[in-house]
Parts: sequence; C-alpha cells; structure tokens
Amino acid sequence: MSDNIENSEIIISNLKQALQEEIQYREALISDAITFFECDLSKDIIPNDFFYKTVDGKYYSALEMVGLKAPCKFSLYIEKYVEKVIIKEDEQQCVDFNNIREKLLQFFKQGKKDYSIQFWTEFETGRKFFALHKFILTQSNDGDIRALCILKDESEVQLKLEKAYQKKLEQYAYFDPITNGYNYIKFKETLRLFNRPGSIVSLDIYSFKIINAVSGIVKGDLVIKSIWDALVKALDFDKNDIAGHINADQFIIFIPTYDEKVIIRKLKNINLAFSFISSEMEVPLIQPYFGVSKWQPGKKIELAYSESVAAKKNAKNQQNCNYAFFDYEDTVKLIKEKSIVDSFDESLAKKEFKIWYQPKYNPVTRKLVGAEALVRWVKADGSIIFPGDFIPLFEKNGMIRQFDEYIFRNVCWQLNEWLCLGKDICPVSINLSRVSLYYENIVNIYKNISEEIGIDKSYLPIEITETAAITNNEIKEIANKFYMAGFKLHMDDFGSGYSSLASLNLMHFDTLKLDKSLIDFIGNFGGDRLLEHTILLAKELGMHVTAEGVENERQVAFLKNIGCDSIQGYYFSKPLPKDMFEELLGNMKFSKNEDNFDHLNQYVSNFKSAALRPPLYSFIVNLTENTFVEINGSNDWCNETKIDAKEFDGAVNLLAEKYISPEYKDSYRNFMSRQRILSEFSGISETKIFFYKRKYHNQIRSMGIMHHIFKLEDSECIWMYFTVSVY
Repeated sequence: MSDNIENSEIIISNLKQALQEEIQYREALISDAITFFECDLSKDIIPNDFFYKTVDGKYYSALEMVGLKAPCKFSLYIEKYVEKVIIKEDEQQCVDFNNIREKLLQFFKQGKKDYSIQFWTEFETGRKFFALHKFILTQSNDGDIRALCILKDESEVQLKLEKAYQKKLEQYAYFDPITNGYNYIKFKETLRLFNRPGSIVSLDIYSFKIINAVSGIVKGDLVIKSIWDALVKALDFDKNDIAGHINADQFIIFIPTYDEKVIIRKLKNINLAFSFISSEMEVPLIQPYFGVSKWQPGKKIELAYSESVAAKKNAKNQQNCNYAFFDYEDTVKLIKEKSIVDSFDESLAKKEFKIWYQPKYNPVTRKLVGAEALVRWVKADGSIIFPGDFIPLFEKNGMIRQFDEYIFRNVCWQLNEWLCLGKDICPVSINLSRVSLYYENIVNIYKNISEEIGIDKSYLPIEITETAAITNNEIKEIANKFYMAGFKLHMDDFGSGYSSLASLNLMHFDTLKLDKSLIDFIGNFGGDRLLEHTILLAKELGMHVTAEGVENERQVAFLKNIGCDSIQGYYFSKPLPKDMFEELLGNMKFSKNEDNFDHLNQYVSNFKSAALRPPLYSFIVNLTENTFVEINGSNDWCNETKIDAKEFDGAVNLLAEKYISPEYKDSYRNFMSRQRILSEFSGISETKIFFYKRKYHNQIRSMGIMHHIFKLEDSECIWMYFTVSVY
C-alpha cells in the first residue's frame, strides 16, 4: 500500500513539474507579445476574444477591430485580419496567410509543431512594425488540433538584421575584396560627395604579371594588399585624398589640388612607400607609373580617369620619370579613339576591315608553307588604320569578340572561295584576343563556323599569346577545348615579355612562334644560345617552330641551321592583300619538268646544312614504297645493320634489336615507325628530333633528326630525309 502511495506522489510531482514547465514555456512565448489567443483548428473556432496591447499601454479588442465577436471562425478572422492589417502592396504576405488553417493542420500531420509568418506591417494608427506571427500546434485529449497564436513586434531585432545585411551589401558593392579599401564605385561616390576640384591620378605597376608568374596568384593578391596599405600611408585621407582599387594592379587616386609640385611630391612619397614592398614580400621590384588629369564638379569622373590613363601610357614610355600630365595632344588622341570606336559598326557593315596575309616560308626550301591573317582598316578615302590603333580599343569596350569572329568567318569564306576555284590553299592562322577567350561557347561558335563554311580545322590554326595562355587557368581550359575540337594551337609572341620554357609543356600547342625581340638578338652569343636551346626543347616536345620578324639573310641562315621550321617577316614577304597573296598561292608547287630523282636530290641537298652536328650518316627514304633511295655517311648504315638496304621497316627493327640501348627501344621504334609517320603527315613539311643512346663500340648519345618529311608535286609518294649525329 505504501508503495502505491509513494508512486502516486511521484506521478503527481512529475505532473506538477511538467505543468510548471509548460506554464513557464507559455509565459516565455507570450511575455513580450502584442497579443495571443488559442483556437481549435479542427473545429475552426476561436472561442474567446483577445486583445492588442498598444505602446501606450491601452488594450483593444482584436476581434472588434476586424468587425467580429467571439466565438468566431478562425479562418474568417484571418481573412478579415489580412484585409485590415497587412500592407496592401505586400502581396507575398497575403499568399502566406491563404488557407492558413489547412496549412497548419497539414503541418501537424507531418510532425511539425510550429509555423511562423513575418513581415513589415502597420495598424490603422499608422504605426509601422515588423510582425512575427507564430503558431504553436498541439493536440487535445479529445483529438482536436489546437493552436496557440502569438503576435510579436520584432522591429528592433529586424532593424538590426537589416542594418547588418545592408552593411554587408555595401561591403560587396563599395569595398574591394583584396584590399578591403574603396573600389571604383565607392571612389566615385565619395568624390561626388566631396564636390571639390582636384586631380585624378591613375596608377599602374610595370610588368605586374611577372610577380603573378613567379610568385603565384595568391602571393600576387597579397602584394596588391601591400600596395594598398602603402598608398594609405603615403596619402593624406584626413585632407581629402581619396583612393580606390580598379582591378588587377590598377588604382585610382584623387588629390584635391591642381598644383603640380604638390602632386609630384605625393607621387614621390608613393614611390618611396612602394620601394619597401619588394624586399618585405620577397618579390620582383614594384615599379609604379602614373597619369594625372584635372577634375572639377560637373565633369564626368569616367572622362577624367580616361584622360589620366592616356597620360599614364605616355609615362610608361618615358625614361627619366614615371609620371605624366594629361595635355592637349592626349585630348586629340582621345577624340581620335572615340571616332574609331563610334565608326566600328558602320565600318563592319561596309566591309572596310580587310584581311591581309603574312606569308610563312620554309627556310630550307624557301617555299610557302602557310600564312597569318592580319587586318587593315581601309577607310572609304583610302586611308589605312593599323591594328595597333584599334585592337586595344576594341578589347577595352568589348567589341573585340564581334571583331575576332568577323575575321575568323572571313578567313573561312576566303579559303572556301579559293578551293571552289580549284586553287591550292595553305593553313592561315588567326589571332584570338585574350578577351574573346572569356566568352561562353567561344569554341563551339568557331567550330560551327568552320563546319558551316566547310573548311577543315587543320587549315585554321588559332594563335594565342603566351601571356594569355599561361597566366589564367580559365583561358588554359578554353584553349585546350579548341585543341580537343580539332584546331591547331600556336603560342604567339613567345619571348616578348616574361617567358618560361616550362610554359611550353602546359598546353596542347602545336607551334611555338618566336617573337621578333628574340630574333633581333641573333648574332649575340647569349641570344644565339637561347634560340638554339628554345628550338631544341620545342622540337623535343613535338612542336613546330616559327620565327616572326625575320628581316635579313643572316637571320634566315642561322634559323635554318638550328632547325627552325618556318619563317615570317619582311625578308621573305611583307603582309599582302588578298589579290597578291592569291597570286603567291599559285606559285606554291614545285616545277613538274625535272627528272624525279634529280629533282629529289636537288630538293634534299638544301637540307644538308641544317644538321646541328656532322652526321654519322644520312639517308633518303621513300616512305610510301618502304625503300631507301640514298645512304651516305662516315658509318655506312647498311654495313652496320647487315640488311638489304631496300627495306626501311626491316632496317629499323634490326637496328632497334642490335644497336639501340634497351631503355630507348620502344621510343625509337615509335619515332621511326613508317606507318605512324605516314598517318600523321599533314601535307606540310616538318622536322622532328629524337634523342637516344645507341651501341656502337661503346654506348654513345645520339640524335636522330627527321629533317624533312615532304611530298613532291610530280609524285604521290611521301619522302623523308634523315640524319644521325653524335650528341
């Protein structure tokens, strides 16, 4: 009996505790409520009236406010409440309250015990507040679903949240994520509010891409932050100096004066502040250059900035100082640039952009092997605008994509026209701006154009500058998509700036184009060695090598002797208009009137000076017929291999088994595979180099050079001239 009493007391105690906790919970929920009420959702009824508590402590009947009396339907009350209280423009909140009874019943069936609706609203008194409607769902002993409905004023909390959110939006909109300082938008807004005249300064860093290339993008961003911190120290923000980060290594500054002495003094302070960054960050020297223009209220900030950028370009080319002030000549230049941009669409429609062709020649045969498509803007009056005057402008304002596509399409049309006329054609490479590479579906667009017009992609190599190719992962990916789509890729301007030999192996480039700046150093010991090793490495990686800007016989001879595959430049031909290049195409073939074997010997004799070392032996082979034509050298290949010299495949296999070091056998067979060479031959003569070790008394390092794989006009056969040298 005592046990039952004790158990009953425990049960009663637990019930009291649970009741107390429920009371505390309910009081906590309704403690700061404007009003609350209970309703039976199952029966759709509010049994009792409830009251709103105003800020001045007065109470109003909630049901009377909407024209109802207790008891009343819950759904009817909600309908009247929405009509009376919710701001009419806020349609979303009306949607949230639609069929609220059914929603709550469904929520409870799904196991959910509460539901909230929140929004800004106002009473008829005009007081606006942020309302939180909370519905706590329970089930009574008789099985009905009930709701405790609570309305709270969360205005203070919501205002704090909205203020924090607004601050976050402003941070995104006005502050640069790298420097945490002003961006261009905030700079302009601040300057407009300041509303006093002064000078706009644009700031850039010489060859900042070198820092990114050497130290990486992450370190580059840290350097940008250090540059900003140095600017903050060098400028006087308390005296209304303003600065902002435009993008990359470009900054904008406002100094509230026209006094050039004051401005120059501040620029020198910036120079001094920047001088410490390189040693502290262990990066290449930070060298700024500046352009300065005048600004006054009413003048567009964008115009003043453009003027400062124009002046900055002048500063970059100066030797004695790193700043320049905008002057009248710069104004004339800006007017000219604006005229160029404004006439773009009309000139495109009138087909004033003409394709010219820069021929490419084989330095040994001195025969045409390809061309590069260049553009001349020929105005109606006959005047010519050169690419350097308009391409940068088109890149800046986004017209370059339309322009690049226009050039590509016109090259395709022209090649197709020549084919339809029965003419021979050669590959014509097309330059693609780095800006165009950022556009979505650029690869599919070019692929569709070539297929629509009917030109094989092997005749349409895409030229991408080295700096664009290696400094941006997104561009690397797009370039590789071009390669996968069947286009050949040329790395253009190699050596024009900061070049890394490692960049040659980063992407699927078929051709390396040596910039004129490297060619100009031919005759200099260091320049010669650099070219020799660059070409040798490119060849080992299976790349064709083209030299740009070749102007004299000495350069041609040197490039020929170190294995350069093709040459373009004024020595062979300046860029030609369509008609002149078309005439040149007609002279591409070799004469048909010579005896075949004499013709072959004459053709091959041109290559014999191209060996980098005196050869052990050389041979000419007819790959199509699998036979040797001629074998020469200090070490007769036939005697060494003890085979019939007429069969090339057998000689290769026997040499691989008896005389090639084991670790090179497979590579040697692949390199010398007649079937592979024939299947990969594109119709364009090419040179390839292979290094290996061979056994001849002792192991010696050897270099096999396929100097030329070629086809004669008067024969369907494919030929190869080959030498082997000690390396």
